[in-house]
Amino acid sequence: MRNWFLLLSLCALVARALAQTAPLYDPTTRYTIPQLQADLAYVRHALEEAHPALYWYTPKDSLDRAFNRAAAALTHPMDEPEFWRLLQLVVVQLHCGHTRVQHSPTYRAWFRRQPHAYLPFTVAIRQNRLFVAENQSSTPELWPGTEILALDGHPTSEVLARLRSLIAADGYGTGFQDHELEAGFFDTYYWDFYEAKPVYPLLVRDSTGCQHLLTPQPRLPRAGAAKVPSPVSAEQERAQQLARQWSVRYPAELPATAILRIREFSYDQFTDYQQLHTRFFTDLAQRHTKRLVIDLRGNLGGNMQLASDLLKYLLQADFVLTKSALAPVFIPSFLQPDSTKAAYFDTTQVRRLPEGVWGFASPSVGVQHPYPGRYFQGQLVLLVDGGTFSAASNFAASLRAQRSVLLLGQETGGGEAGTSGGHLSRLELPQTHLVLQLPHFRLLTACAHPQLGRGVRPDQEVVPTPQQIAKHADAVLLQLPKLLQ
Repeated sequence: MRNWFLLLSLCALVARALAQTAPLYDPTTRYTIPQLQADLAYVRHALEEAHPALYWYTPKDSLDRAFNRAAAALTHPMDEPEFWRLLQLVVVQLHCGHTRVQHSPTYRAWFRRQPHAYLPFTVAIRQNRLFVAENQSSTPELWPGTEILALDGHPTSEVLARLRSLIAADGYGTGFQDHELEAGFFDTYYWDFYEAKPVYPLLVRDSTGCQHLLTPQPRLPRAGAAKVPSPVSAEQERAQQLARQWSVRYPAELPATAILRIREFSYDQFTDYQQLHTRFFTDLAQRHTKRLVIDLRGNLGGNMQLASDLLKYLLQADFVLTKSALAPVFIPSFLQPDSTKAAYFDTTQVRRLPEGVWGFASPSVGVQHPYPGRYFQGQLVLLVDGGTFSAASNFAASLRAQRSVLLLGQETGGGEAGTSGGHLSRLELPQTHLVLQLPHFRLLTACAHPQLGRGVRPDQEVVPTPQQIAKHADAVLLQLPKLLQ
């Protein structure tokens, strides 16, 4: 027992020493112009050397001008938030949802400890207009569906344009950006451009068309002890996590129909995904299911191998999920193949192709073979929206290109042509310690003639109203019986 006590005491001393020596973020720090110039040059070099689709959506001369404007703006010392905003405004112009600049780890740790004001409502964005989705204030006049015309004196057209300019997204649409803002990040991005305040005056237009001013007050928290969650075993925790990512139901109002909800292609962390898929399609056959609805709304992607394995039940002949996945270099000069180094890059993920180019060494790339005798022959329906991204949007694009499928919802946030991803590196900038997230491979879908810069667009668009969002009513599922007639 005494040895255990000594060991715990030693661990506590080490932890205290590490806490005292670990660098802390100082909000008064300003980086010098040479430091800022060095990190801007580092970002530009990294992207020009290693990004797999640097000029896919933005011509080289346009991107060069953006970097030159950023360099010209480095006329004074900057703190981290100001420099982050300058870099992110440039990087977003790649129109690549996997390429972004993130704050330094010390800044993020500091920021989480700070008290924050918040906007006491959630938003819905419809046709470049801003609406209240859920009123979380103590002001009852702020009804769901109320249009916000100006926020703290700033027209919403200006606010939306500024906030979208900070959100990296594939192509030219705004669906992914608006999904981010609607998902609870509106006020976070708002503070990147505007002053954070305890309350914000709003110019609103109500359902009668009348305009008036409101200053919604934050709702006071309810008194009472916080609810303590019941303890669960590791096995129960895995089951709960799996259920959050993969769930199935058989609605009584839609006979012989299964609705499969996949929130993320990452459930291989909690179960054997191949066994899960086998059990699911076996169950469909035993139930004589004639229609399968796969709900990919809000699915930001994950492991391509899960998507590929799922397609082996949905396509009857040889198919491709990812037609090609190419990288411009074997290993970037700013990364190392040594796993003990911070700038480590796993070179086993890259292989030389017969054409002499570098490709993603993943079994999900190239021709795939379906499972014999397990093909689902019934009607197939996909539900998508602006949050359908990366592996999920590639799944939707490649499936539609190779099988008859009905798409419902909204345009995907991920591009119909494909995405840049496969493997992501996080590069710490030498001077400011901001982090550049960089994809290494350009992944193309099976779509033969995609509309460049656009997502996968539904056959029938269904857009939830702000009132439906506030009530957590699922607009697509509510209309599904009618849409499937």
